[in-house]
Amino acid sequence: MISVWVLVRWIHLLAAITWIGGMLFILLVLLPVVRPALDPDSRALLVGRVGTRYGVISVVALIALLVTGYLNGERRSVDWTDLTATTYGSRLLIKLVLVALIVVITAAHTWYGQRIVRLAEQPPTVKETPEYLSVRRRLQIISGSLSAVNLVLNLAVVWIAASLAA
Repeated sequence: MISVWVLVRWIHLLAAITWIGGMLFILLVLLPVVRPALDPDSRALLVGRVGTRYGVISVVALIALLVTGYLNGERRSVDWTDLTATTYGSRLLIKLVLVALIVVITAAHTWYGQRIVRLAEQPPTVKETPEYLSVRRRLQIISGSLSAVNLVLNLAVVWIAASLAA
């Protein structure tokens, strides 16, 4: 018989794999393929559609992570005071703070990505202006930077999670 706690941990791990796996797929597979193959506007539209689809999946994964993370904490009888009083609690607190940052950065990245897509949908006459190119470049730099920071923070969360389970 499978324990409910094995199922909770499995869902937690599956959600983390889905969340980070999607980011790694976009970074390591999708972007290297579409960069040389598509013009910037077509690329923005395609990546925007992929991002929208991944966004739905990542929200489901995030909800699963939050629920199962809470349940795992309850199973271990982690109290709020433990977050500063024990080594396990301190690591968990760092993980929780990083997750909160990740949620904020993800929201910002989504907002900037949507702005890039809206720019790519502009008529050709608008796209030829220096203002358009300047704004687009700035948004791409911000979006890429947020994405990189987000990935690093997510990998740090996985590292901390591994230290909690060890």
